[in-house]
Amino acid sequence: MRNILTNLLIAVALGLCVLIWYQWVREGDSHKKVQALTDTVHDRDETIQGNQSRIRQIEAENTRVDGLKNQLTATLKTNRQEILTLTKDLDKANAEVDRQAKQVDAYKDALERANESIKKQNEDVKRQNDELKKLAEERNEIVTKYNKVVADFNELANKWNALQESLSKTNAPAGKK
Repeated sequence: MRNILTNLLIAVALGLCVLIWYQWVREGDSHKKVQALTDTVHDRDETIQGNQSRIRQIEAENTRVDGLKNQLTATLKTNRQEILTLTKDLDKANAEVDRQAKQVDAYKDALERANESIKKQNEDVKRQNDELKKLAEERNEIVTKYNKVVADFNELANKWNALQESLSKTNAPAGKK
């Protein structure tokens, strides 16, 4: 019986060794699975932290972009108002230009009429000057003729007077001498 007990003890020891070896292999596999799960959890945590960091960056970027959008919207409103103001000013300026152009046209027409009137007046003055020259020439001719007539008359009067004197001397009473 000793042999059987020894064999039984050896068999139980060998069974325990196989059990321990089996548990050890199972424990190693479990540790590998736990380590894989721990690595997976760690990777997920890192991914989550990276994603949370990216989310914070994206939110900050969204806030910045939102601020820029608000700023650009305000600038756009201001620009639209400025465009409206400039458009009104442009319309006023165009109306003023049109008014000034009409005024210039009116001045041109008035100037042309005035120039035509002046030309006509100049022509009338030339015509009157020509007539005055002609009249002056005619007057000079008449004065020359008159002077000649006066000279002839004076000569005739002198002759008459001389004749009268000579007749009065010849017809004078003889007793008075």
